[in-house]
Amino acid sequence: MEHYLSIQGLRIRYLQKGTGIPVVLLHGYSFSADTWIEIGLFEELSGVYSVYSFDMPYGAKSRSDKLNAQNRDEYADFLNNMLKTLNINKPTFIGASISGEVTLRYLLRGYSAQAAIVVGPVGIKGLGAQLSRIAIPLLAIWGEKDTISPPADSKILEAHVKNSEIRIIEGAGHPCYLDKPAKFTEIVKDFLQRTLA
Repeated sequence: MEHYLSIQGLRIRYLQKGTGIPVVLLHGYSFSADTWIEIGLFEELSGVYSVYSFDMPYGAKSRSDKLNAQNRDEYADFLNNMLKTLNINKPTFIGASISGEVTLRYLLRGYSAQAAIVVGPVGIKGLGAQLSRIAIPLLAIWGEKDTISPPADSKILEAHVKNSEIRIIEGAGHPCYLDKPAKFTEIVKDFLQRTLA
């Protein structure tokens, strides 16, 4: 389940389990690949899909200064290089916080994907009308009490991404998947079942 690969001079740890359509889990800034195991999502999805969870270069266990932290497009390119190295084609993403922005930038750079879920994505205001180029199914999940990436930012996605859905989890903060893991997992599974059928 635990593997390593070298990309752009970085040693990246990732977890993989299951077979079928690839689903890629990307953590927030203060977290790691293990976060998705801790809330039960990794196990839940790996019964149906081929699930990958990466320690990204901005994560708590893998932080590196080899990439420019201010240039999120660099992270999007890095993500694409990882997926190409592992021969992962047309994945579905679940990206939280900074990884939500990296996922959106990955899509805007024209890289391959089947669908995407972004969770409290940061940096949306800086993307604005560009988001209209995203044509794949996109689900955005926010915690009602998110003060880092306010749920009001969902209006930007609604305005520009034609094939988008917005879900707000009541009583949850920025890492809504930690605050309400059962509700979060239910929303994710529903979207994947409808979108990847």
